[in-house]
Amino acid sequence: MAAQLIGTIPEFIVNFDDWNVYSERLDQFFEVNEIPTEKRNAFLISSIGSDAYKSLRELCHPSLPKDRPFEELCELLRKQFSPQVAIFRERTHFYNATQNVGENVTQWYGRLKKLSVDCKFASNLEAVLLDKFITGLRPGQVLDRLCEENETLQLEQALDIAINKECAITSTSAATE
Repeated sequence: MAAQLIGTIPEFIVNFDDWNVYSERLDQFFEVNEIPTEKRNAFLISSIGSDAYKSLRELCHPSLPKDRPFEELCELLRKQFSPQVAIFRERTHFYNATQNVGENVTQWYGRLKKLSVDCKFASNLEAVLLDKFITGLRPGQVLDRLCEENETLQLEQALDIAINKECAITSTSAATE
């Protein structure tokens, strides 16, 4: 009898799910449940859904997916079902972003971080995020406060300063009303 599994892996749905995200979850599921390598093909094939399996079967032809290595199946699925990303289009969206009216600094940072995901900034990510976080802020006291800092400012520090300044402004506004 099989041991109780921790967590679940839903069916992969073609034209809805992102294979990269699904694959990451699958890897974690295998790790937490200590799924042996020789069982991963069977688990993958049984969890991807009929449309995805049909595509995988066609991609593997003339052999069957069960006869291919797990890593090869994942690579075929990645190529077939991962969204193609235009890096410079994504970077254009990232660099053109500015803080919206009504958006607090943590929401702005969260949106900026999300916009950076497909930009492939790699080891430059933190520096680019810092620059864009500050230069994309709405004009006002928060931006003015961050502009007082020198070039050694780190992203986490900038976020803390911005949050604290925003809280101080909000508290002052609430007290005067």
